[in-house]
Amino acid sequence: MQLPTEKLAALLLAVQPFLGMGSALALEPRQGGCPQIHIFGARETTVSPGYGSAGSVVDSIRAAFPGATSEAITYPACGGQSSCGGISYGDSARQGTAAVAQAVNSFHQRCPNSQIVLVGYSQGGQIMDNALCGGTDPGSGITNPAVPINASAVNAIKAAIFMGSPRYRNGLAGNVGTCTAQGFASRPAGFVCPSADKLRNYCDAQDPYCCTGNDANHHQAYGRIYGQDALTFVRGRLSSVRRSGMERPDLLLAGYLQGAEPLVLSVPVRLIREKVV
Repeated sequence: MQLPTEKLAALLLAVQPFLGMGSALALEPRQGGCPQIHIFGARETTVSPGYGSAGSVVDSIRAAFPGATSEAITYPACGGQSSCGGISYGDSARQGTAAVAQAVNSFHQRCPNSQIVLVGYSQGGQIMDNALCGGTDPGSGITNPAVPINASAVNAIKAAIFMGSPRYRNGLAGNVGTCTAQGFASRPAGFVCPSADKLRNYCDAQDPYCCTGNDANHHQAYGRIYGQDALTFVRGRLSSVRRSGMERPDLLLAGYLQGAEPLVLSVPVRLIREKVV
């Protein structure tokens, strides 16, 4: 909605002393290489390095939020196959869990103001579940229940999408799908993820890995079936972040000048209120 000319003029006069400051602040994240939103993706077992089946969701989020960046978690993604070095599934998941924690912690240290989204598929979902929610994972040799991602970085994680994760168990918060059983590496009954409000865990009854079905092809179908639902959830979480951000002393002000691009600057709300009624 465009402001009346007199109001726009008053706002511009009010913030004129801060234009230089605002511009510098707006450019700082770009100059420092820190995006507003960063996505981590983790592939499924035996898939070549990259995002694997998590890629469709990663791509849809990046398309919805221009300027968002992404990176794939580097880990074996193996289940004993020679094609991935013969590393056992348990060892791969253990290494992957540590890799997620290291990648997220390191990124957050470099870019503490960036918002983070996690997307994991199958074993990729398992390692992200482990890293975000903590708890033991006996099959992977994880005996320390502490959340390996540090508390500040967990706070920066705004949404997490797990698809076909063997950690799935019916009845836990964040579940979406038709599975009423559990995966082969399921969470214990009654497990509570401290970040449950941030996640969606997709699993259907036909899936033999996150559930007890017998249709391996269905295991690869979550992006097609639930991709839009996942994107809607992520968008809602990130929109919520932007709304709650208005409680901070920052205001994103967009003024439209005839024949010009939008002027965007960050100015303390208190200063605006003092200048404009």
